Amino acid sequence: MSGKPTGSNLLPSKQGAKSQRAREAICCATVDCLYELGYSETSINRVAARAGMSKGALQHHFPIKEDLMAAAADHLLRQTQRFSDTIREGRAEGDSVARELMLNWSKMIDTREYRALLEILLATRTDRKLAGRIQPTLHQWSRDIDASQLVLYEAASGDEDEVILLMHMYRALMSGLLIQESYYDGPTHFNKVLARWAELMAPLLKRRRPS
Repeated sequence: MSGKPTGSNLLPSKQGAKSQRAREAICCATVDCLYELGYSETSINRVAARAGMSKGALQHHFPIKEDLMAAAADHLLRQTQRFSDTIREGRAEGDSVARELMLNWSKMIDTREYRALLEILLATRTDRKLAGRIQPTLHQWSRDIDASQLVLYEAASGDEDEVILLMHMYRALMSGLLIQESYYDGPTHFNKVLARWAELMAPLLKRRRPS
């Protein structure tokens, strides 16, 4: 009996790959709409148009906006995790803690992807159904990011929990700056705030040596 796959065996795999490509295209289009238009103006019709497909084709994958936003949040969180991994893999021996913290801002937070994610997160304050949908993914993302920070840093105090606490404070600051960006004229003030915060944090953290 031949071990070669038959056409009927290949079909589900091809269909699965096609479906996955469509879902990725829809998520990318959703990110574009969230970034450019905001959450309230990101509709199924607009995302379908941006993705170059019919509304019916989009709703085959994501029947309602809540489904679309949950998928987009998962897509964006995976993106930010990859950015974090890239920063970790590209760290240079001579880099300071303060420089690495500033790099987190420019490479992971001050991006169209994180701004799009922030639109979804802000919507969950009043949309409890959406909040319930994405909270498990958010909690897992937070645990993964925390674990990656413990690979990078140790606390000067020797208390491992201090690393996590400092990084939670840092992420809250960076997200808050994005929300408040319309209060200020240009990025100069942002950079001053972040540089000062990085200076304050740096003595509390030490770069962990590779094991």
